[in-house]
Amino acid sequence: MQDMLKKIIEMDEQARLVKEQAIKEKAATEQEIIETKKKIYEDYIDRAKDRVRKNLEVDRANAEKEWEKAQAKHQEILSNLDTMYSENHDLWVNQIVERVINN
Repeated sequence: MQDMLKKIIEMDEQARLVKEQAIKEKAATEQEIIETKKKIYEDYIDRAKDRVRKNLEVDRANAEKEWEKAQAKHQEILSNLDTMYSENHDLWVNQIVERVINN
């Protein structure tokens, strides 16, 4: 009987040790999962920020090129208007005066 009780107590102690070990492993695994999740999230955010930074540089360069094209086109139009004015301003003034006087 004593041997039987002793075996039951030993088995109970072993079961408790196995349970405690399982609880410790579970806690360690959960902590590892949390740390892995955090690392994955931080890596994702870092890559996203890097991608945004690169896209911003490309977009800024493209916008600068478009701005330069627009400026060149506006300068060309202004030059054409100046040329037209210098060639036709006397004619236009005479036409305006004539229309005002005749109407």
